[in-house]
Amino acid sequence: MRFTSKIVIASSFSLISIFSYGQQKKEGSIQNEEFVTEKVRKIEVQPAMSRSFEALNEVPDYSKDHKVDFDFDVAKPQSLVLPSIQTNVIGPRTGEELKSLLGSKAKNSIKIGAGNYGHTLINGHFGYNPTEKESRGLYINHDANSMGPTDNAFSSRSENEIKVYSQSLWSKALLKASIDYRRTATNFYGKELIPANTQEDAFGVNYNLLKFNGDIFSATEGKKFSYQAGTEFASLAGNLAPKEWMSSSYLKSSYSISDGLSFRVNADAILSNFTSNTSTNRNFFRLQPSISYDILPRLILEAGINAIQDEELRIYPKVHVRFRANDFIRLFAGFEGNTQFNSYSSSLVVNPWLSQSIGLKNTQQKWMLSGGLTGSNERNVHYELKASYGEYAKMAFYTASAADLSQFDILYSNADVAVSVLQMQANFKMSISDKVQSDLQVDYTNYGNLGNLLYAYHRPNIQIAWRNTINVLPKIKVLPEIYFIGGLYGFNPRTQKASTLDNIVDLNVKGEYAITEKFTASLSANNILGKNYQRYLFYPTQGFNFTATLAYSF
Repeated sequence: MRFTSKIVIASSFSLISIFSYGQQKKEGSIQNEEFVTEKVRKIEVQPAMSRSFEALNEVPDYSKDHKVDFDFDVAKPQSLVLPSIQTNVIGPRTGEELKSLLGSKAKNSIKIGAGNYGHTLINGHFGYNPTEKESRGLYINHDANSMGPTDNAFSSRSENEIKVYSQSLWSKALLKASIDYRRTATNFYGKELIPANTQEDAFGVNYNLLKFNGDIFSATEGKKFSYQAGTEFASLAGNLAPKEWMSSSYLKSSYSISDGLSFRVNADAILSNFTSNTSTNRNFFRLQPSISYDILPRLILEAGINAIQDEELRIYPKVHVRFRANDFIRLFAGFEGNTQFNSYSSSLVVNPWLSQSIGLKNTQQKWMLSGGLTGSNERNVHYELKASYGEYAKMAFYTASAADLSQFDILYSNADVAVSVLQMQANFKMSISDKVQSDLQVDYTNYGNLGNLLYAYHRPNIQIAWRNTINVLPKIKVLPEIYFIGGLYGFNPRTQKASTLDNIVDLNVKGEYAITEKFTASLSANNILGKNYQRYLFYPTQGFNFTATLAYSF
């Protein structure tokens, strides 16, 4: 279905006029208010599998502590995201989470650590509240390995980041803003041969990312109109030719027409430029109007469209149904189509060893049927089971480059080839006792109708994560974890042969000891089996590694 692109562009940007609506005044403290994103209790599950080196939650997100009378993530429980490659299992560390025993009373924390492979770690958060409704802060992070899985410095890597932020709760809105600079560095250490006397930085690659962003949340309760909106500008460049700048804005809004009937409008607008061999402007607009209707007290129907404008205009249907039998059984189902904007920045998150001549395309979700159930026994068990089946065009696969096997090209399935994707997920969170908590996530994905591709290269078909927390003593915690990735294939373009990569079994354990109320010491042992797995062909990962840290909160 085709219309003139001017209609969609004009419709997308006309939404900013919504901001002129007024809201009722509601007083409160930025620390104390409760943020409710659903009319029914939301069960949190891990959206992606990650190892024990989780990213530091650097900025306290006060938007999570603020009431809003509609669900911003209306599509999240009903539809699975576009299939993506999870790379943070076994991958380079991105820092460890800072945890304060003093809770919200400790606004400042600093952590230092060291380990084998020349691992050094420093990250910290320093914040203050000028008033009870304002928060300011600074976040810093240094995380590096001077050595890697190969016997030289060619596999070193580092990440450095500094971020300043501000949050203010007004009578009508919650405002958030931040400036973030991040520099990451790695090496093309997957080369067949490294000549003698080669300089250590000869194959180095680094990326500098600068981001400015701001968000606004409606700060009223019980009002017919509520919204969340934000904008971000990002500039990415490095020592290689590719570079990118991107300006993105979003809006999520809801208007209550009557009791049990509401009109919702979500929108995205992305203006970007990607420069590799040539300079290309890549713009993307999405408009998602829908009607939500409570057919019965326990049955909710939402229907609408997803209108996408990039190289062409595409309009997809969207239907979601939710039924709440009781707290332990909540059923959901959905049918929709969508499009995923693939940027250079998001591609580097998947694979940092990209070649300099890559092209970028958006992945089209032609249609997807999904369903499942979720619930809780109100005491110690939370679960979510879901499945989906759909067809996709221009799906991205990463394969080694024929020109240089240490670099990766992005291959896209043809626009006229519908890659079928069957995905099944199971998530369980259990409190076995007041001392033992367990979190199990299983993700199975099957790719079919790949056209000229024999396998879904570097996309696993099964991922399992089992994370546990054991409070051995009041001051001692033990956190054992097991991660599994199976069904990985690589492709060597020079031999024109596919390679079966070994299944990854990542066994980790971490111990934490609260020395005092403010000091915490920890010791992490990772990849205990000591295998140099390849998540990507020709790129072995670190074997057994450990890190000792000391954290201070004040």
